[in-house]
Amino acid sequence: MDFKLLGKGIIKAELEVLTGMRIGGATGGLKIGGLDLNVITDPTGKPYIPGSSLKGKLRSLIERKEAANNPNFWNDPEEKPTRHMCKEEKDYVKCPVCKIWGILGTDKFTVSTLTRLIVCDSYLDESSITEEMRANLELKWTEVKFETAINRITGTALSGSLRQAERVPAGARFKDVELIYNIYEEGDKDILVNVFIAMELLEQDYLGGMGSRGYGRVAFRNIEVYWNTHQDYEQGNVELRLDRMINPGLDTPSKLVANFAFLKEKLK
Repeated sequence: MDFKLLGKGIIKAELEVLTGMRIGGATGGLKIGGLDLNVITDPTGKPYIPGSSLKGKLRSLIERKEAANNPNFWNDPEEKPTRHMCKEEKDYVKCPVCKIWGILGTDKFTVSTLTRLIVCDSYLDESSITEEMRANLELKWTEVKFETAINRITGTALSGSLRQAERVPAGARFKDVELIYNIYEEGDKDILVNVFIAMELLEQDYLGGMGSRGYGRVAFRNIEVYWNTHQDYEQGNVELRLDRMINPGLDTPSKLVANFAFLKEKLK
């Protein structure tokens, strides 16, 4: 395939934590009084969202959606695969998952592939941790939730099951959430909608671990979409100014999905 960069779609947003969120980091349990389940932190000790965690979750959600419409989506259903991967070029050219999120190279897969989607790390907006919240946190930026396993027969806690889970508290916001979408072919504009669908699905799912216990509900706020052509890069004209934003009033994933035809017209 002959790839050439036509442009880049820049998706910027804030991510608000609606219920306590835990994306795991190095354990502190080896220290006396250390937590059993830590969150991942940046070099300054504040929690952050790794781009790999957000990108992987978005991919898994869109995979499930695609599998619902295609009974042959999973390559080897008998082997209970954990992810989809096209094995032949004829499948890849029409697969939004592999074209957007990327694919691992194999000896049998000879088609040239380029990942369309880049997802950056997102860092805590310190101002979102208010003084009122801080007064009720066990740690400077995070809360500690005690959990235990229950004997379903007796209704009592199982011996040795008490543990401490560190969580980013509800109300925290992560700033500068940034997704960069590379457009190499005209058809890439059509499948961009899947990124917004994945973001929409995430708002009704969870980010991080222990989601079935209520952890990790999140929402995207104040989404801004910018479009830079390859000529913009040649001319040094890529500043993110409000007059270059192409999604006025479409600041949530659902609005972007519902009005994608309007947005796509701006990608010229």
